[in-house]
Amino acid sequence: MRFFIGIFNSIVLIVLFAIPIYGLEYVEKVVGNHDDEVLGVFVNAKDSKVATCSLDETIKIWSLPKGELICTLKGHLGQVNNLSFSGNDKWLASGSSDHTVRLWDIDNCSPMSILKGHTDQVIGVYFSQDESSTYIASTSFDNTVKLWDRTLGSEIKTLRGHTKTTNNVAYSYDGTQIASCSDDKSIRLWSTDLTTREPIQILYGHEAAVLTVLYSFDSKLLASSDEDGYIKIWSMPDGQLIRTIKAHDELIQDLTFAADNKTIVSASLDKKMKMWDVTTGNNLYTKELDTEIWSVDIVSDGSIIILGCADSSVRFLTKKGGKKK
Repeated sequence: MRFFIGIFNSIVLIVLFAIPIYGLEYVEKVVGNHDDEVLGVFVNAKDSKVATCSLDETIKIWSLPKGELICTLKGHLGQVNNLSFSGNDKWLASGSSDHTVRLWDIDNCSPMSILKGHTDQVIGVYFSQDESSTYIASTSFDNTVKLWDRTLGSEIKTLRGHTKTTNNVAYSYDGTQIASCSDDKSIRLWSTDLTTREPIQILYGHEAAVLTVLYSFDSKLLASSDEDGYIKIWSMPDGQLIRTIKAHDELIQDLTFAADNKTIVSASLDKKMKMWDVTTGNNLYTKELDTEIWSVDIVSDGSIIILGCADSSVRFLTKKGGKKK
């Protein structure tokens, strides 16, 4: 679509961005609650379940698209900071302030193993996303990144280099890289080759603590967010910064890619959830809540956005006219 040039062009653009030109409208619903703030959200690969974790030391598994509570997982001795489904949807990993990573059997809603080795609270955790889902990466306030073998139930490698708290971690979907981020304002890229311990590359560009990192599903992009409300988009595997978005007025604790690899959703303590076009940096949709938002994830077709909130609620934003039934 082309616009007339000159002042009319400016008027048209203003009007377009003042109305929902992208046809997006979501209906908000509280599907359930934890007993305290909801810190993490993760949708499984089949879009059939979503897991949430909380300051209340529990994990809850909910059905998609209905949002019915399937089970509550208990065992951590401190707040549960983050969680991740395995790529084959069979298991769940969780990281807690009790310094442990715990693995759970999803079919049976039962504990599997406790991974010990971090010396401070575990902030980030991410399963390898291949079918075997053998490995788990975790980050901690002890400044390290650790890799664990699910089949052995033990640590196989510690990655050092961050000079301050490591906040989050992610596996690339092609299985070649791990990204970690830190209060030291850097992102480190690591090889999944178990024989190497030095970073492939260190990415600088943020001017505040980097709170989260996440690869696109095609592994061609890495998104990161920070305490000042900025999102940065990096091309992979070369690590070039391609876009900076001033997305929120408060820190962005979580963001997620949609399956099209062109759309990201961010959540912030400014009480807003926003959707972005990665290729242009344009804001596609904004939803303001009555509470701060700690965590976010989205189903593959974008029809449901799940939010974990500071008021203990788990909320679904369901797209009007979405394909989910």
